[in-house]
Amino acid sequence: MSDTACISFPSRRGLTLRGILHRPEPSADRQICVLLLSPGIKGRVGPHRLYLKLAAYLVPLGYHILRFDFHGLGDSDGELPEQELVDVYNRVHGGRYVEDTIDAMDWLEATCGIRRFVGSGLCGGSISALLTAEIDHRIECLLGIGLPTILEGGPENWARYVTREQASLLGGAYLRKLGDPKSVIRFLSGKSSYGSILRILRRWLPVRAASSKIGTAATASSVDSTNPRFASAFLSMIDSGRPMLLVYSEADRLRAQFAENFELHYADRLKRLRDPYEVVVIPRANHVLSDTASVAELAATGVRWLQTLHGQFPQNHPMSRSPEAQS
Repeated sequence: MSDTACISFPSRRGLTLRGILHRPEPSADRQICVLLLSPGIKGRVGPHRLYLKLAAYLVPLGYHILRFDFHGLGDSDGELPEQELVDVYNRVHGGRYVEDTIDAMDWLEATCGIRRFVGSGLCGGSISALLTAEIDHRIECLLGIGLPTILEGGPENWARYVTREQASLLGGAYLRKLGDPKSVIRFLSGKSSYGSILRILRRWLPVRAASSKIGTAATASSVDSTNPRFASAFLSMIDSGRPMLLVYSEADRLRAQFAENFELHYADRLKRLRDPYEVVVIPRANHVLSDTASVAELAATGVRWLQTLHGQFPQNHPMSRSPEAQS
C-alpha cells in the first residue's frame, strides 16, 4: 500500500528542512519523484491544499511525491531577511531555493535510490524547478503550473536583479545614447529611470561588453520586468531535449506574459524547433486553481502528459473523481 512519511534532511547551509514524502505501492513504484516545490511564501501544502490534491492523483500512478518547506518557510529552519514581500518573491524568482531543491534530490537519491525527477510546483515553485533543472539534469522534465516570466515591482526593481551579461549590453547602449540629443534631453528632463541606469552601469563598468549567448542583444529601451534568468533556464531545457508542459489559468495574466516576454523575443529560434514544449490553458481557472473542477482539469492534463513520457498507467485510476484531501 502507498504511505506517507514525515521527513527531514539537512541542507548545505546547515539548516534542517522538513516535509512530507508520499510513496506509492511497491508493485507500482516507478522510481520517479514529482517535486511539488513551495510557491512563493506558501508552504508545502499549497494554496487551497492544492499539492495534497495533486498527490492523491499521482501517487496511485506509481510516483513518489515530495512536498517540503524551503528554508525560512513553514516547519523548516531559517529566516527570510527581506522586509518587503516583493523582494521575497524576486529572490525566489532569482533562484533562492535552487540549493534547497538540489539538497532534497541528493537526500532522496541517498535514502530511496531515486535519481529521476519531475520538477513541478505552482508559480514560484515552478520557477524554482526550472532554475534547478538548468544546472541539475536529474530533473528530466518540467510540469510548470503558472510559470512566471517576470519579476515583481517594475523596471526599477528589475535593475536590482539584472545579470552581468545583460548589464554589459545595456551599459554600452546607455553610453552610445550620450551622442543622441533626444536621449540627452530625455535624461535631463527627469523622465529617465535614474536608479535603473545607475545600477546597470555599476554592474557594467567592471566587465567588458559581451555578446548575448541566449538570444537577441538587449537595448536600453528593452528594460522591463522580465526575469533576467528565465530565458537561459528555459532554453537550457529546450536544448537538452527535456520535455515541458506549461499549464496556465485562463483568469491569469501569466500566459500572456510568457507570450510577450519570452515567445515573442525568441520567435525565430522557436520556429526552428519541433514541439519544444506544450502550453495548456485551463478555462475559467484562477491563479491558485481554487475550485474542484480546475484541479481535476489540471490533474487530468498532467496525467495525460506524464503518460506520454513514462508509459501506461493503471486503467482503474479514478481520474474522474475528485480526490479527498489528505492530512
